[in-house]
Amino acid sequence: MFRNLLIAVFFFFGPALLMFVARNMLLIGLLWLKTRRKRELEHKIIDITPIHKHGHPNWYIIVVVIVSLTCAVAVFMELQKADDVVPGKYMPAYTDKAGNIVPGHWQPIKPENR
Repeated sequence: MFRNLLIAVFFFFGPALLMFVARNMLLIGLLWLKTRRKRELEHKIIDITPIHKHGHPNWYIIVVVIVSLTCAVAVFMELQKADDVVPGKYMPAYTDKAGNIVPGHWQPIKPENR
């Protein structure tokens, strides 16, 4: 259960980070093109006016949280499915009677009839 929670947290933050990185790389590229065009047309003027811009729109944060939460919940729910898990016992590597090495493997456990 704890491992499933850790994986779900990873799948929450993973898409969020990827979306922010993709958005920032796109914005950096557009900003680079815009400043390159401006530099060609502009005279050298020093402007020290402070500008307080909101770095990202609120709707983008909401979309990131929804996508990340959807991924995390989907992965967590998928990991909680125990129907397809066959109970087994790990048999470590050993040598058989003929001297051949048999690698370690999982051996299914037969269900007990009660």
